[in-house]
Amino acid sequence: MSFLQWLLAGALALPVAGIAAEAVPLSPEQARTLGVRFQSIQGSAELNVSAHARVVLRPDAQAVVAAPYAGALPRVLVAVGQSVRAGQPVATFTSPQLYEARRALAEAESQSRLAQQALARDRQLHDDGIIAASRWQSTQAHASEAAAMAQARRAELAASGVKLAASEAQLLAPRAGIVTEVMVQPGARVEASAAVVRVADPKGLELDLLLGRELPLPSVGDRVQVATRGAAGKVEGIAPVGDGSAGMRVRVALSHNGDLRLGESVTAMLTLKAPGADSARADTADRLRIPAAALVYWRGQTGVFIETGKSVRFAALSVETRDEATAVVHGVLPMGARIAVAGIAALKSLMSGGE
Repeated sequence: MSFLQWLLAGALALPVAGIAAEAVPLSPEQARTLGVRFQSIQGSAELNVSAHARVVLRPDAQAVVAAPYAGALPRVLVAVGQSVRAGQPVATFTSPQLYEARRALAEAESQSRLAQQALARDRQLHDDGIIAASRWQSTQAHASEAAAMAQARRAELAASGVKLAASEAQLLAPRAGIVTEVMVQPGARVEASAAVVRVADPKGLELDLLLGRELPLPSVGDRVQVATRGAAGKVEGIAPVGDGSAGMRVRVALSHNGDLRLGESVTAMLTLKAPGADSARADTADRLRIPAAALVYWRGQTGVFIETGKSVRFAALSVETRDEATAVVHGVLPMGARIAVAGIAALKSLMSGGE
């Protein structure tokens, strides 16, 4: 009999070979002799995971000034990096369609004024009993149609983002911010809806995280921090990347920007809530990060060997993700459990009776 077998036989009193009890006695001296080392692991309702993040603009923090019609841009009035206010001209614009829209507006407003004058006249004539009710109703309908046409023409020009000055038309910035891109040169001809200038709010930042398969997924509402930059926020949305890599894209809405800058890459810390974290129990079903070396495959299950007083037993766990160094697991573990991180083979032999 080898020394290891003798030690295992002394540690166990197994009535049936190869069948281990739920907990097997293991003294500190035997653990040292077998090379077994335990590490404390604290159950927690939260798990911190670091990930690389890119600082991007929120979708609602940027806007594009576009040409409402096909035309030309005689002058560009702003440059990249320039601050602009809402309604500030960014370029001058000419277009035959714009002139036609202005003519149509003038005609519609003229027709509306004439219809209102006819309405006032016929109202008086109807009250005096000079004209029939049918003519008064026809005048009312005509005035309503003319007013609606004039309103539609005004709305068309207002939606185009064009300010009609005395000598030229100007494209206006739809919001205050910084000019981040100028897409045309002065004098260029553009098609309808062509982008001219991009304006963004430099404070409207968010984080874009790309998580690989080796990292656990957060939930909407989980906290995110970039402590070195004084930034903090919460997970706002999660979506698959869609390139076949099984990666997930996580959008983080920032409540504090700190000193983050647009376009830079930073390391963010996600605080993930464990499933069942709201329940108060002596045993907790927490999401834990443990050394990958502690995982053992035993009797068709994956788990760890945990120390309970002067004994050791196997606890099954559900592995969420793992890499060469660490694993993220779910499972019911006692508070303050100590798991074996070395001497795993000796413990397996011990649990099976040394055979």
